[in-house]
Amino acid sequence: PTGGGQVVFTCPMIKEITAPLELTDVGKIKRVRGTVVSCRIPPSSAARVAHSAKGLLHRLLPDVWIHTDTHSSKKGKQGGCGPSPGLSVCLASESNTGIVMATETCLDASKDGRGALLPEDLGVRVAAMLLDEIRKGGCIDTGAQSIALLFMCLGPEDVSRIRVGTLSQYSIVSLRLFKEAFDVEFKVKADTDSRTVILSCLGSGYRNMARASS
Repeated sequence: PTGGGQVVFTCPMIKEITAPLELTDVGKIKRVRGTVVSCRIPPSSAARVAHSAKGLLHRLLPDVWIHTDTHSSKKGKQGGCGPSPGLSVCLASESNTGIVMATETCLDASKDGRGALLPEDLGVRVAAMLLDEIRKGGCIDTGAQSIALLFMCLGPEDVSRIRVGTLSQYSIVSLRLFKEAFDVEFKVKADTDSRTVILSCLGSGYRNMARASS
């Protein structure tokens, strides 16, 4: 809330997407990995989040590993952190077909402060969010739907297909914007057997012609 943090984003130069996107086989979940990050709060809080999340996930599968990453205001080997206290957690599940589903949440200082939300509650919340994404049955989690649809638009002039559980309202608006920007229309087909939605389109074959400026 008080700022002072820093985010460094790096991205390589990509000229074109060479292969169409084909994500339709969900498979079976084989493992879950995660990270809990805490800043300017007791390190035990991160451990409590990880323990409660694993407690819920271990009911379904044994291969669950959650790392804790704690930071303090002191600048040591990790470089310290900003002036704002915080607690966040990210979980990702991987299936035997290589499908990764991810969820994340954090402690809202304006709503969850002063003990309104315990670290154990935060762990149970993010684990339940991940299980809900898995229950929907898609190959793309809700937060990554729009970026996957964008990759399909920018892909080669070939058919791309993805399977999603529930098409979010944000993704529906994105489909309309992609139609205006790239003139790419998606075919939406409901799979009644798995209660999922399959989206397919013909890519625009977009090429990045930009050159580095001196």
